[in-house]
Amino acid sequence: MTSPDKKKQDTPAVRVPPPVIVAVFLAIGLACNYFLETRFGQAAAWLVYVGYGLCVLGFVIIGWCAVLYRQAKTSILPHTADSNMIETGPFGWSRNPIYLSMMLVFIGISFTANAPTALLFSVPTYLALRYYVIAREEAYLNRRFGDEYISYQSRVRRWF
Repeated sequence: MTSPDKKKQDTPAVRVPPPVIVAVFLAIGLACNYFLETRFGQAAAWLVYVGYGLCVLGFVIIGWCAVLYRQAKTSILPHTADSNMIETGPFGWSRNPIYLSMMLVFIGISFTANAPTALLFSVPTYLALRYYVIAREEAYLNRRFGDEYISYQSRVRRWF
């Protein structure tokens, strides 16, 4: 049987913060784009506006989620233990709205920077988030909240 102290210390074991993962892949993608000198072409003008919109949307959702974490008195940091589940706001339509928002910002920056090579790096970014971060978090949340989280998983999709 797990002692209460041991259970409190149980975490998702995500050692690299997800924003760092996203930033590293974005930086590599932008650097590759710079050296390869690729561009979106004629469509680039309107893509800049789409990119700005995606960035704004992403940051607004992240801010909204941060407020919900504060209201629920639980940590937004993925390497710490959760005290409460959040099922309202963006968490009502995505189990991972912050990671979804990070991907929106990633794609938005790729568009505004006219960087199709950077956009290609959204694929390994998604894979790193899905299989390194989200897989660990889901296993942790199943341990931490049990049937409550399983019920939430059955109602709300992983991404959208």
